[in-house]
Amino acid sequence: MFSPWLTIMSGFLFVNFNVPIGFCVYLALITFLTLVSAYFYMEKFSKDTFESLLFAIIYAFSMNRFWLVFHEQRLENYLVLIFLPMFYYGVYIFFKNHSWKTLAWSFTLIIWTSPYMAIGVLLTLLPIGVLIIFSKISHHWKYWGSLSINSLKLIGLVLITTIGFIGPLIDIQFHHNIVQQPMKNFDFISWFNTFGFSTIQGYMLLAIGVLLSLLLIMIFLKSSFSYKVLMLEMIPLMAIIICRFQISEFDTSRLILAFQCILDLFVIILISRIIILVFQEGPGILKLFLMVLTIGGLGWLNYNQSNSIDSEQNFNISQKIDYSKTVVSYHDHAAIGKSKFLVDNKKADVSFYTKNNDYWIQYYNPKSVILDLPIQDYSGYKVQLNNETVKTTISKRGTLQLRTYSGKNIIEIHSRYNWIGIISLLINLFGFIILGYLSLKDLIGKNKKVPENS
Repeated sequence: MFSPWLTIMSGFLFVNFNVPIGFCVYLALITFLTLVSAYFYMEKFSKDTFESLLFAIIYAFSMNRFWLVFHEQRLENYLVLIFLPMFYYGVYIFFKNHSWKTLAWSFTLIIWTSPYMAIGVLLTLLPIGVLIIFSKISHHWKYWGSLSINSLKLIGLVLITTIGFIGPLIDIQFHHNIVQQPMKNFDFISWFNTFGFSTIQGYMLLAIGVLLSLLLIMIFLKSSFSYKVLMLEMIPLMAIIICRFQISEFDTSRLILAFQCILDLFVIILISRIIILVFQEGPGILKLFLMVLTIGGLGWLNYNQSNSIDSEQNFNISQKIDYSKTVVSYHDHAAIGKSKFLVDNKKADVSFYTKNNDYWIQYYNPKSVILDLPIQDYSGYKVQLNNETVKTTISKRGTLQLRTYSGKNIIEIHSRYNWIGIISLLINLFGFIILGYLSLKDLIGKNKKVPENS
């Protein structure tokens, strides 16, 4: 109920069928969609087919994406990469006052896939709102009036098209502070220190850094305003990722991972731009050779890296696998979670079984006791004791507790949305209908032919 739906539904393909085949099909489909999205939105942005193809190939087969798939192994981290090119193209046309609907759709899809990535991309919008002041397009009051109206439309539609996920999440967080287990971010400083460069090598690296900085400054001066904004955004992103910026009482580990994916996108756009500037006057055969070289090089690099992975468990295609035993270790656990059954405040062994959204508990005691269950309290639970609905209370640790009958007790707990969740979903459905109608209306309007004598 409190996980991103696109992540959960997309994983249905391989966890409910053959795991190896399902994952291969799933990964191939996501890679194809990432390629299509990267090419389509880059072509709309740059109006250059070669640059768009180059960007799509490098983006889909980058080492960052490889690491997300084969090391981090969380679906939302590489599923959301499909929507990043769409989002930043939506930002581009939004600040040009062309349209706000592409940004609304992409931001909604990101929220329904990876909430931390949604926070990350939202934070990157703040500097753009300031830097746009230096663009000639903003030097008129009509621009800011139109941008303000579009911003209100954008905020309103994004809120009502994501309230079905955000509403229940805020509701449960308001009563119980659910905390995800922090993840370990890559330490770039320690990694760099492992090379043990000598003083001379350090000076050489410094010289190379200065030359690269001069090259970037030249590219910055010759680039359009959009590329300048992108390059300026990269500076704070790199600082946050390298220094692993921390905020007290807030887990930034997943946010740093989101910034890493955004920086990867920006760097690839910049690399594609540099290659275009170098080879823009070259013959077509040279560009074709460069494309083949890029595909071959990145393909070899991904293949070589995949062979170096020491897998903890190998699967055969024909193997029948109980996927729940495989994926359970990847579930997030609350930082304060302790899966203990308490009988009159004393730890006890209790027989239980879970499946989907249902929880069954069997407990026998000749006396009536207070049974404290390791399930966080939530108003959407329906609790039955021996087929009768019973009232539960909240324990000191914020879990469900109830009084059992003497003898045998069969407890059933069925989770469902409470009234806040149901209302949120209905509003969400209404929001999707509105956004879909407005988008189709614009699409039909663009394709509608104008009479010759009009």
